[in-house]
Amino acid sequence: MSVAPRVALQINTSTGFSSQLIRGVVQYAQEHQRWSLLVQPRGVRERWRIPQHWKPDGVIARVTQRSQARELQKLGVPVINVSRSVVSGFPFSQVVADEHLVGGWAADYLLERGFSHFAYLGLVTQPHYTDTCGLGFRERLKSQGHTCAMLHTLSAGGRARKQPTFTEMKRWLNSLPLPVGIFAADIESAYAVTDACWSCGLNVPESVAVLCGEDDPLLAEISNPPLSCIDADPRRVGYEAAEQLDLLLSGKNISRSVRLVPALGVVERRSTDTVAFDDPLLAEAVRFIREAATTPIDVSDILKKVPVSRRALEQRFQRHLGRTPAAEIRRIRLVRVQELLRDTDWSMPRIARAAGFSSTEVMNQVFRRERDQTPTEFRRQSRSHTD
Repeated sequence: MSVAPRVALQINTSTGFSSQLIRGVVQYAQEHQRWSLLVQPRGVRERWRIPQHWKPDGVIARVTQRSQARELQKLGVPVINVSRSVVSGFPFSQVVADEHLVGGWAADYLLERGFSHFAYLGLVTQPHYTDTCGLGFRERLKSQGHTCAMLHTLSAGGRARKQPTFTEMKRWLNSLPLPVGIFAADIESAYAVTDACWSCGLNVPESVAVLCGEDDPLLAEISNPPLSCIDADPRRVGYEAAEQLDLLLSGKNISRSVRLVPALGVVERRSTDTVAFDDPLLAEAVRFIREAATTPIDVSDILKKVPVSRRALEQRFQRHLGRTPAAEIRRIRLVRVQELLRDTDWSMPRIARAAGFSSTEVMNQVFRRERDQTPTEFRRQSRSHTD
């Protein structure tokens, strides 16, 4: 009987993101009936060495320090890096969330809520890290004619800085034009923003909407108000890291690679539950759509709520959103369909009703036209690494 490979996980266990990442590794190991997994409970900033008696055949690690990278290299076994940091001189393959995509999504999300002022708080305490998340955010905003206020970017060469102090955070927030949409790269930074907003007397989300680049459900719900977050799919990151390591353990000669895992979408909570358009009639129309889109409404129902002609309403939507009121209704419904496909086992007719579509056939037709795949294909794809 062959001995199962021993795989060490040098990953902290104290955050929701890391816990889900580990779950992805465990899922892969269970599905393929292999591997003895080795892990120790550790905090996010705790530095620890792999115990000598573990004698792993492979390692999946968050490689953030040069000394750590040197120790892993000395083991002489395959290593997959699941950290956003890249330590130069150590060519470990990497499997990470596509942060540039996350940044672009964050910009689109805040733009759709009518914001014209934006700010970004990046991950500054992690060494050897290139902030592609902030880059994606700024590039998307620039393409739409907007700028972005920054607080403490990484220094040249990816050298880490200290986390902004509470006083610095308050001073920065008070300097921003309102209303403003703030994108924070990590849950700790987003939590700090909402805390400082409370101290400054700034209302979240009415004056400051806060969106986080990673979803830690516990910390997100504890925040006041609860934080909207982008689900970067850490479980899939873990699954694909295990898949990559398995190829190396089986003797495949694979050169260093970087595998980017796409995010799943925005998990909406109270911190972004607002509409910030300067045009009050447009804001009221958009607010009504978001509240009622999953019921059988159409454009005539919007006109009953907003005292404006259909032509004027269409012009306002095209000027500010680049789409018609009917297209906005469909967009909100499709977002709800995707959530239900991903998070429930509901039948297609039940999902269609819950999302506001008149029938399953109409939902399927709209979904295929807008997403270039069927609802069934989307459900299968979104669950292929997380079931």
